[in-house]
Amino acid sequence: MKQDANPNLPVFRPGNEGLQKMLGKLEAQIMEAVWLAEGPVSVEEVREALAQTGKEAAYTTIMTTLSRLFTKGLLAREMRGKAYYYTARVNRRELTTNVTKQVIDGLLTTFAEPAMAYFVEALSDDHPDKLDALAELIEKRKRAQAADRKPER
Repeated sequence: MKQDANPNLPVFRPGNEGLQKMLGKLEAQIMEAVWLAEGPVSVEEVREALAQTGKEAAYTTIMTTLSRLFTKGLLAREMRGKAYYYTARVNRRELTTNVTKQVIDGLLTTFAEPAMAYFVEALSDDHPDKLDALAELIEKRKRAQAADRKPER
């Protein structure tokens, strides 16, 4: 099964916390366990890691969730004997960057003007220092685009 380089997470839940904005609760807990592991992990190893943090789940539930995370492109897996071993295909930063891009692309495709206006308004009201940083990023991008358009001599 060929996997995309970037996971596709079609759901974003702004009211949830942390990874649960983009993953279900158990999916988020399992990703944390896989990221903390020092190498490929089996279903049982993930189940044990969750149990150590007080999160009990059935073996089959974890197996199904790991398979779902593999299908979403977040995990890689390899067969060892009769069991799959899983590793993360993306780290936490890559995941959050990918989801951010998907959310913003979705907003800009459908609601470009109101999305941009609200983004600037929210920065202005809640994070004025970030508004200056955004202005600097815009100017930097404009300069780079202008430099790219100049004909070579």
